[in-house]
Amino acid sequence: IKRNKPCLLAYHARRLDKLRALRWETAGSSSTPMKFVLSEAETNFFHEYDKLASRHAIGSMGGGLDWNADQNPPKENFIQVRVVQSGLGKIETESCGVVELEVGSMHYLHWSDVKHLVRQGALVQLGGEESF
Repeated sequence: IKRNKPCLLAYHARRLDKLRALRWETAGSSSTPMKFVLSEAETNFFHEYDKLASRHAIGSMGGGLDWNADQNPPKENFIQVRVVQSGLGKIETESCGVVELEVGSMHYLHWSDVKHLVRQGALVQLGGEESF
């Protein structure tokens, strides 16, 4: 038991670290497939951590700091994306005007206009051979 306990604690800490990182990558929107691989305690931890992080971000909004912003700047301002989720309809972008997002369609859009949709999994960023 003495040998297994540190291993189990390390495993548990690693899973919690992954959940914390996932919260910042997805800006708190948990996907349905993720719920099938998490225990009830892990799901509760994710939701409570999201509430805490959201409350902290809202409390510091006066400072003008966006806690969900990318930690690393994008390599390119415009990215190629493919729509993989139905029901998105039209979005208005700052750089390209109104864009119709239909499943399977590909677009070349400014990163800041669609980063939230990429994080949610509604759009997939293309690169290399998948592009136009």
